[in-house]
Amino acid sequence: MMKRLLRPKALRRGEVIGLVAPAGALWRPDRVEGCVRYLEGQGYRVEVGAHALGNDGAFSGTDDERLCDLNGMLRDPRIRAILALRGGYGTPRLLDRIDYAAVRRDPKIVVGYSDITALQMALYRKTGLVSFSGPLGAVEFASAPDPVTEESFWRLVTSRRTRGRLPLPDDEPLVTRQTGLGEGPLLGGCLSLVVALLGTPFSPDYRGAVVALEDVHEQFHRIDRMMTQLRLAGVLGRATGLLLGRFTHTTAADPAHPFHDLEAVWQSVLQSVTAPILAGFPYGHVPRKVTLPWGIPVRVDGKKQAVSLLESAVV
Repeated sequence: MMKRLLRPKALRRGEVIGLVAPAGALWRPDRVEGCVRYLEGQGYRVEVGAHALGNDGAFSGTDDERLCDLNGMLRDPRIRAILALRGGYGTPRLLDRIDYAAVRRDPKIVVGYSDITALQMALYRKTGLVSFSGPLGAVEFASAPDPVTEESFWRLVTSRRTRGRLPLPDDEPLVTRQTGLGEGPLLGGCLSLVVALLGTPFSPDYRGAVVALEDVHEQFHRIDRMMTQLRLAGVLGRATGLLLGRFTHTTAADPAHPFHDLEAVWQSVLQSVTAPILAGFPYGHVPRKVTLPWGIPVRVDGKKQAVSLLESAVV
């Protein structure tokens, strides 16, 4: 169901980009330094969250510390974009204390993937904010990023004219699992986080949406279980299109007694889906990725293997 969108302003050179770590700890400060150098080299000023290099077990700081950095960036009028440094685990622990009123007052560009999916879907549910599945600061931007990744990201967050067919790498064609045409707001992200939010007040309404899903380091039976949950929750049956990303580093729980492989999972779980399905979409946990604007209406053409933005992501 289409929600009234809250679009951030297009990013301009000279503006301030904030770096936060709302999830996992950063074990290599040099990667943060590399990100700062890269962004400054692109003509932006950079502010690193006070607790971004903290450590509280697997987290980059306590919940209060990570929340302080994130809410501080959301409230600071100087910050025009917020870039997550990494994913990992921990973002869902913050969702009930995020300053959504600050987001509504001053919408900003919010970028990340993996665990950051939880934040992005919550922002859409609570405010209608368009956010971006795109590079992580201490991952893709820690050194020279892939040219496709780089061009796709900057094009989307800096241009108010960006609409039309999303350009994809020529040597990585999509696979049509089901033809047809579908239109709707683009929602989703990392499968395990999409599923984790179901039933909470931070999960968006997927009725009529084009749903994108990908994940990393998951076992086949867990992917089957999560996709089955989406089917039983009505997400798959009510979607107007489905984009399957690259499910990387997937394995059987016990190689000696393997469960269905990934192809068998898709054949089983997706057989009731009537919407167009494209597989192999390059976003999320892959180094060469397309940045996706969550919430923007898109058109999926299964026959032409095309995904087109129907509106610009920024104003």
